[in-house]
Amino acid sequence: MQYRSLAGTDIQISRIGFGAQRFENPQNRDECVETVLHAYNNGINFYDTAMQYCADQSEFILGDAITEMKKGPIPFHISSKCYYGDSGKFREILERSLQRMNLEQIDFFTNLWGVKSYEDWLECVRFGAVDQIVKAREEGLIKHVSITTHMPSDDLRKVLSEYKFDINIVGYNVLNAPWRTEGMKSSQELGVGNIAMNPLGTGIIPQYEDVFKAICIRENQNIVDGAIHYMLSSPYVDSVLVGLRNKSDVQDALNSFESFKPYTEEESKLVHTRLKESIAKLDYDTRHKIAMDICQKMYINREEVAALMDVYVLSIWRN
Repeated sequence: MQYRSLAGTDIQISRIGFGAQRFENPQNRDECVETVLHAYNNGINFYDTAMQYCADQSEFILGDAITEMKKGPIPFHISSKCYYGDSGKFREILERSLQRMNLEQIDFFTNLWGVKSYEDWLECVRFGAVDQIVKAREEGLIKHVSITTHMPSDDLRKVLSEYKFDINIVGYNVLNAPWRTEGMKSSQELGVGNIAMNPLGTGIIPQYEDVFKAICIRENQNIVDGAIHYMLSSPYVDSVLVGLRNKSDVQDALNSFESFKPYTEEESKLVHTRLKESIAKLDYDTRHKIAMDICQKMYINREEVAALMDVYVLSIWRN
């Protein structure tokens, strides 16, 4: 595993992170803990969870794993989140999360969860969400101030220009990169670290492998390799946060990292050229169906999907 200095922090973060939202069988805590420890023992040192993940079991699973990881030689870093903007509920959830994970202080904790637009940000400010994070940091419960975003570039630039976050956990992958890369660049220029989540488009990329396999531009790449290699090649991505269900998923992510060689600028452009060509071969009804499926995923911006799949924006919606 390789590590990168995370801007705005003293953290050396692994290039692959562990998204703890998708455990295959969260009721089997021992099995899930083994999955986390397999990642830790192979050098993955960043773990992201939240209230409600995996039938509200994810933080408990990480808590058991953290007990063992504290005995190990590799420093590790934990992120969690809630969606409450009021002071009382935020403090309650933060303290509960710390207790569940056997922590006195958490590296990143935010109630700025899934900010999709500049208007969302203004609501966060209005209801005091930012103030609550800062207060918790001052009290030593949170080490760094973070935000999770799914915004187009212009909106992200405005938000990060108005408040100096330590870390931006951003929905970013090969499908939405044309609309979000400039925002990632701005984040880096402002000294804010970027952790990129949803590298597989919340499962859409492998689901439609026949269409999206166009992102595999090198010999022997599988669809997971193609998605992760593209992300790791971005100069603006410090770590790729992969949702991992089991030890097999962990190994797949590790194998993708092991086979990674950075893309040239020409190769990164080729990915998008081939992707566009692959989509253009589909008839309108097929493109529309895929667009509808993508829009059923959380935190997907409809305008980006419509542009990607070349369909009428008002014809797609989220159920």
